[in-house]
Amino acid sequence: MGRDVRAWPMLALLFLVVLVAAVCVLWFMREAMRNERLSVREKLSEAYRGQLELVQTQSLERWKRWLGMLDSNGPPAANFERCIRDGLADSVLLFDAQGQITYPQGPVTPEPVKAEKINGKFAELRQLVEQNKRDAAIRFATTQFALQDLEEQGRQAIANAQLLVLEFLKDPNVPGFTQISDSLRKLIGDYQSGLMPSGQRRFLMSEMAHLVPTMTFFTQESEDLAARYLDSHPTFPRDAAVHPSGLKDMWAVRSPSGSVVALLSTTRLKTVLEALIHDTPVPQGISLGLLAPGDNSKEDTLLISVPFKQELPGWQLALAIDDRKFFETEAERRVKFYLTVACAVIAIMSALAFLLARSFGNQVALARLKNDLVATVSHELKTPLTAMRALVDTLLDTPKLDEKVTREYLQLISTENSRLSRLIENFLTFSRLERNKFNFHFAEVSPAQIVEGAVAAFGERGHVLGEALEMQVQKDLPVIQADRDALITALLNLLENAWKYTGEQKRIQLRAVAPNGAICFSVEDNGIGLAPQDRERVFQRFYQTDQRLTRPVEGCGLGLSIVQSIAEAHGGSVAVTSELNRGSTFTIRIPTHLRDGS
Repeated sequence: MGRDVRAWPMLALLFLVVLVAAVCVLWFMREAMRNERLSVREKLSEAYRGQLELVQTQSLERWKRWLGMLDSNGPPAANFERCIRDGLADSVLLFDAQGQITYPQGPVTPEPVKAEKINGKFAELRQLVEQNKRDAAIRFATTQFALQDLEEQGRQAIANAQLLVLEFLKDPNVPGFTQISDSLRKLIGDYQSGLMPSGQRRFLMSEMAHLVPTMTFFTQESEDLAARYLDSHPTFPRDAAVHPSGLKDMWAVRSPSGSVVALLSTTRLKTVLEALIHDTPVPQGISLGLLAPGDNSKEDTLLISVPFKQELPGWQLALAIDDRKFFETEAERRVKFYLTVACAVIAIMSALAFLLARSFGNQVALARLKNDLVATVSHELKTPLTAMRALVDTLLDTPKLDEKVTREYLQLISTENSRLSRLIENFLTFSRLERNKFNFHFAEVSPAQIVEGAVAAFGERGHVLGEALEMQVQKDLPVIQADRDALITALLNLLENAWKYTGEQKRIQLRAVAPNGAICFSVEDNGIGLAPQDRERVFQRFYQTDQRLTRPVEGCGLGLSIVQSIAEAHGGSVAVTSELNRGSTFTIRIPTHLRDGS
């Protein structure tokens, strides 16, 4: 039976309702799981907030003590070297009590008498260099410009003289080059005297890097950084708070005394701050760290953070989870519970929807079956009744009845009456089979008797057989336990189908054989045959290959369904082999050993 397309809108609506409900359940579960995780995170945050604020207070005290380490009573240049050597800052600027920069400072001007003496010796050295007197220049530089032979303010001239000789010599392998370069390296690195200006020191460092690439100065980058900071015309910090320096990724902070402004990169500042909190005890699975302004690297694992207030604006002290599962462990248990509930609800909804759809489908199929039954019965009953009424009306309207014509009409009325009786009998048989009210009476019966009974019933119903029907009954067939009348009805239906669906040159064979412990009754015809899709559905109730109400062949599609029900009631089966336009063969297989019937 074909599907009723009117059922699909309701099924689609049911599917949509279930889908929307499932999506809503999943959404609610997702929100519940998310809120559960946030709740667990919030509980952990509140538990550690007090401890983190205590660490913040201790860290700020340590930070102030660390700033105090920048101050020193020594010479400014020496304090500059100390701060860089001890790793306190990337660079520093030193100030006096009046707020003037003492380092990096400008050039130191020697006294006029000393300047005249120094300039004279430098002019004499330059003359030796210009005359290409290498040995004399080396000897003059090592004797006349020795530190122990000049007063302190001649250090600038000594450095310039030694650089002049090194530039003249160029080759580090020349005798005297190493001696002069080592002397100049010591002079450049002498921060204790504080007499060499920072500008000259940076220049000498740069030139020595070209003359002796292997020579390095640990303060060179710090000197350059301080110079860049001063060139940017900064506004120096007035308090002990950390401020952006104006240079990329660089911060400035003033010491408590105000005598030092330290320049720290973000990395170094973070290292300094982390060193202040490295010994702070934290629970297992929790890490204590710092977040620079704009740092979102720990956003996924961040548990709680507190700002450093005015001392370190923008910087935060943070507690982070080493492993996300730390705070999800408790939440995971609740999440699994929510997931189980969601899956159970969706499964129940799906099962109920499936049962509802199945029930609805059955109701639709039943309604369709009823509609088909009404339509088929109305059509099949109307046809013979109309024919009989027409024949009777014709006889009644004839003034004088002719015996021959009357007998012919009565014969036609008898034929239509037989057709009507067969139709009603099929309906009654089908109804009893459907309601399990058909009483089968099993007894020993010969297959030949069943075949003969079917042929007799077929002939009695007015069909002129002649040679159109051929019977082949195997000899010595075993008796079977069967309902004789029921099997005759089944064979009769097959014979009538064969007669209806064959042309004028009819050829029907009725056979009874006993292969493999069973009795097989088969009806073969040379009719129109069945298409492959029809062979699969031909035993369905009310199914007909020609679904039109105006079809030329009578019938309501119950005959083969009745045949199948009778065969199955005998523990057997029915099958069909057919080719389109080449005929069909229907075979009822009944086992020889049937259970005792009733």
